[in-house]
Amino acid sequence: MGTLYSNPAGLGFYRKSDVSITPGLNFAGTRTNMLGTETRDNKQSFNIANIGIVFSGAKDDIVPGKFRGGSFGISMTRTNNFQNQFSYSGFNKANTFGQSIAESARGYTYDEVAGQDLNALTDIVGLAYNAYLIDPVYCGEDFQGNPIQCPGNPWRSNMSDNIVKQKEIVATKGNQSQWDIAYGANIDDKIYLGASLGIASIKYEASKVFTETNTQASDTIDSYSLHDNLTLRGTGINLKVGAIFKPADWIRIGLTGQTPTYYSIRTTYEYKIKMNLNPDFVNEFGIDESFQSFSTLPGTYNYNLTTPARAKAGIALFAGKAGFISGDVEVVGYSGARLKGADPQELDADNDVIKNLYKTTFNFNLGAEARLGDYRLRAGYARLGDPYRPGIVDNLDRTINTITFGAGLKSEGFYADIAFVNTFYKSNYYSYHLNSGKEPMAIVNNRNTSLVITIGTSF
Repeated sequence: MGTLYSNPAGLGFYRKSDVSITPGLNFAGTRTNMLGTETRDNKQSFNIANIGIVFSGAKDDIVPGKFRGGSFGISMTRTNNFQNQFSYSGFNKANTFGQSIAESARGYTYDEVAGQDLNALTDIVGLAYNAYLIDPVYCGEDFQGNPIQCPGNPWRSNMSDNIVKQKEIVATKGNQSQWDIAYGANIDDKIYLGASLGIASIKYEASKVFTETNTQASDTIDSYSLHDNLTLRGTGINLKVGAIFKPADWIRIGLTGQTPTYYSIRTTYEYKIKMNLNPDFVNEFGIDESFQSFSTLPGTYNYNLTTPARAKAGIALFAGKAGFISGDVEVVGYSGARLKGADPQELDADNDVIKNLYKTTFNFNLGAEARLGDYRLRAGYARLGDPYRPGIVDNLDRTINTITFGAGLKSEGFYADIAFVNTFYKSNYYSYHLNSGKEPMAIVNNRNTSLVITIGTSF
């Protein structure tokens, strides 16, 4: 059934109609290294990896003509899984998250920030000011005696310059999926042609809780926690064409091309901050406890995303009915991705970053199947190349490796398969950014193990 997503020309091989479903269990594990400590996390989830149906229109062998019929199919394939969680905890001697917010506030005047309605805060700068995390910095007074904000550094963080303990939990969920509506034709049992319309979707949610605690005496803040929630929903469309050539029974050669996927995406985000202020500070200024927790109004942003086109070539070699080996290589030009906002020039700077940050990569797949009567044994390996240009961000290798083992049973009108899929890769994470570039970076070792079962029947 996966041929509908990978190469619709494979539909031309169907001799009977078919329906199948593939449920799976995913076990995500992370090992995070940051600030000299290592933290482990785990998360489990259930999903439907694939479901589909194929209606075969193959001609009987006694019917003459080079056109041997074709098949029409509809399937859903889960192409990405965002179910994950990682965390870290450690002591930072160099900087704080409050410094990052103070730097991002440089484009704001005191009046702009202090004049915001407490019940209608819209950004993290106003949130941080009202929660006493940042304050203005003054450099003298004007002729009327009013304080003047320093032009180069108008804001400062109220967190201690001493050692702070930083802790964060990042939990994500959701997936990318694609519905494919495809047709594949058989020409003389040697050439197979196919095309499909893909309707893609993105569902992504991220929930972050960042906590920072002063380890030494502070005049203002003992600790605080920042809750950052992001929800993303998107729908896209693409087209795919494929061809498979079978010059002899022992060999098949496949080619696939896919257009860019054109997404329309809507994001919703909000921040909430909970302060634990120094009791002396609270008493001195008569601060009510209810004014130690603030939230922004939910914000929304709509934009369009165009992902890169893809092209793939593959080959399969058959040993009669004993089994086969197959491999393919896919090329993806990630630097060709583009963003577009309501204003055509609004995201030009982001597109320049994409162009300079990403590169063209090659993805490789290798697989084999042994047939033992009605039983099948399978193994596979996949390698997705690192899309980042070397040395621009860091020297981290983000190559994704996947190893798969499986077994199956195929009888008249029924088949069942089970597979263990083990994926591992590295990623990095920044809680915040500083102009100096000295913010801490987490290295996350990711490992996802999936148990996937396919049940299908022919009719």
